[in-house]
Amino acid sequence: MKYEELRQYLKKNPYCFRTMKEREEEINNKIMEHEGRRIIFAQPSNRYHNENFKGIE
Repeated sequence: MKYEELRQYLKKNPYCFRTMKEREEEINNKIMEHEGRRIIFAQPSNRYHNENFKGIE
C-alpha cells in the first residue's frame, strides 16, 4: 500500500488502529451522556486457560 492510499484509508477509517481500552472509554463516555452511568466490561483471565490448571476434581 502506498503512502497516499494509506493516508486516504485513514481519513475514511480514523479509528481502525485504536486499542480496546480506548474503544471501551469511548463507549463509556457515550453511555454517560445518555444514561448517566458507566458500564463495566468483562476482562478475560488466564485462570481456566493455564496449562497447570487441573479443573475441579
